[in-house]
Amino acid sequence: MSSRLEYYFRQKVTEAELDLAFELLEQADRDLAADIGVYGIISGAIPAPHAPVPDLTIDLTAPCRAYDHLGQRAFFGTNQTIDCSVDLTGIPTEVTVAGEEKWLGVFLRFDRLLSDPRTDGNSQQVYFRRDESFEVVVRQGAQALIGASSKVPLQESELLICDVLRSHGQLQIQAGDIDSSRRQAFIFANGDSVEVTTGLWNILQPVLENAQASFDEVDAELNDHFTGAARRHPATDIDYPAHGFIASTNVGDAIDELVDELSSASGGSPGASKVGADAAVGVPHSLAAANVDTHLSQLLGWLNGHVGAPAGAHDASAIAALPHGHIGATSVQSQLQEIVSDLDSSGATPGTSHLGNADIGGSPYSLTADTLRTHLVALLGFLNSHAGGSDHDDRYFTEAEADARFYNVGETVADADTVDGQHAADFAAAGHDHDDRYLRRVFTTQELMNPGTTALITTLADQPDLVTVTYNYPDPGTGLPQASTYIRGNLSADLRYWVTKLNLGGGDKDYEISVANGTPNQLWVNIAAYQRS
Repeated sequence: MSSRLEYYFRQKVTEAELDLAFELLEQADRDLAADIGVYGIISGAIPAPHAPVPDLTIDLTAPCRAYDHLGQRAFFGTNQTIDCSVDLTGIPTEVTVAGEEKWLGVFLRFDRLLSDPRTDGNSQQVYFRRDESFEVVVRQGAQALIGASSKVPLQESELLICDVLRSHGQLQIQAGDIDSSRRQAFIFANGDSVEVTTGLWNILQPVLENAQASFDEVDAELNDHFTGAARRHPATDIDYPAHGFIASTNVGDAIDELVDELSSASGGSPGASKVGADAAVGVPHSLAAANVDTHLSQLLGWLNGHVGAPAGAHDASAIAALPHGHIGATSVQSQLQEIVSDLDSSGATPGTSHLGNADIGGSPYSLTADTLRTHLVALLGFLNSHAGGSDHDDRYFTEAEADARFYNVGETVADADTVDGQHAADFAAAGHDHDDRYLRRVFTTQELMNPGTTALITTLADQPDLVTVTYNYPDPGTGLPQASTYIRGNLSADLRYWVTKLNLGGGDKDYEISVANGTPNQLWVNIAAYQRS
């Protein structure tokens, strides 16, 4: 109810007194709306980019009904277009600096629409009708760097419809620029303002006895139940109608019975007999529709009969095989025949070319992984090179041949084909595969000797069959031997060497090799000793 005025008999009622009566009634309506929490945009005023071509305006669609904090009602129909290029004072809202932005707030506020002008007794114009109306205003916030701008603060006597984001150089407001997250929508009453009585409740135990706390408790209980975190039904509390070979009437017992039946291995009633199997057509055997136990028994019988058959097994020609390597046939019979033919071949592709072999190490010769034929060809080449080649004789020489080679007057190592080169190394590597007609080098050294000096070069356990002495001149700059080695040069006659036998009485025999430089020159003297194999 509203406050009242008591008009009395013969009262001359003034304009202000009449207006006051209506204002009191109007205030009562507003107080009722404010007292019960009717506040905000009840419906409508949905913001959207301007259609059909977006620009710097937005459209408010659907009829709007709203109440502000004072209980004042605002209503308007559709087709409201709001210009966001300027604010309520006419100041442009554009962003003037690149890289910055600003927020606009679109607000709805109560207003009155004045109409029906009349002239009063004082000849003053008054508006007889003052209908409830509305006004939509645009407020702009401060310009700031992108991501750092603040939204327009809420207004006490206005309702926020939406926020609009403006950027530098913007010519259109798109859906992504409209933010309704702060929209002041109508809330009839907050849940924490509605009391509930929980004294007789068995499940729900809200923290506070109000609707909001009760709803929160219901949500928590349902979340625990649906996610399985808690409040799960025991399987024995869930009904299950008996079906098939399952006689139990709840899910828990039915699952136990199902597991027991399927895992059974008892004769006559195994678990496999509870699993069906459809018909399987084949040649020469087929399976009729039955169960897994029946099918397994039938298959086992056929398999035993096949494997245990003393005759009548598969022909090799009936067993498929994939081509592999050099074998191109597609059955076991054909592949075996092809393998035999390939291994027996002595033509352009002999059988040994199909057999592989691993690495075979050795010195001086070795074989890398390849086919058997490649290894045989390589071994034949090594053998022919060793036994029949011209280098066979050159690697070894008799004592007479050595004497002839070492006593050509003026001959040097660079000119001669001597034992000090590759031939002696080849002989040592070859071992004792030749008879004692050939010599083997057992000792070699170089000694820098001054003129007129004698040196004990070495002591050998066995008597050498041949000792050779050659010389080089020292290089004047380095003192090292010069490139030319003189086998029988101008100074050879004054280079003496001899072998002295120790332990003349028997037992171990040692042989000393000594050299004397009877020349007037400092020389590098080269000494080598040889024995028969």
